[in-house]
Amino acid sequence: MAFTDLPQNARHLPLTDPRLAGDVIDLILSLEDRANGALGLMLCDEHHRGLQPIVLNDVPDTGEIVDGLTKLLEVVLPLVLEGEGSVLIGLGRPHGSRPDDVDRACHQRAMELCAAHGVRLLGFHVATLEGVFAMPDPLAAAS
Repeated sequence: MAFTDLPQNARHLPLTDPRLAGDVIDLILSLEDRANGALGLMLCDEHHRGLQPIVLNDVPDTGEIVDGLTKLLEVVLPLVLEGEGSVLIGLGRPHGSRPDDVDRACHQRAMELCAAHGVRLLGFHVATLEGVFAMPDPLAAAS
């Protein structure tokens, strides 16, 4: 995916569309980011349009990432809430096409923190060298 592959009006489109959200994660987490482990956030406005990506590189592919994600979200989410925005999250790792326990723990923690702060989580994706995969919506939201 390249920036030029996005629709011309991408800046004006809400990232509530799962395909567009996955494409954005594909863009902000480069192959190098994935190979080294990274965490990507797209901060969005009140209409769920992307405003600013944040990428943390060289994130360990272990349980420590949950602590790092928690610390980052505790700082960022109050600012997102102040602007009545939302957030899209991607976790980069070198390999795999299915979520593992670390992915699930990060996803769960992101859902908990977003709910606690009153910020909409637009999606959580795992980006690997094999592709970008969306984690499922919470069961409460799916019913």
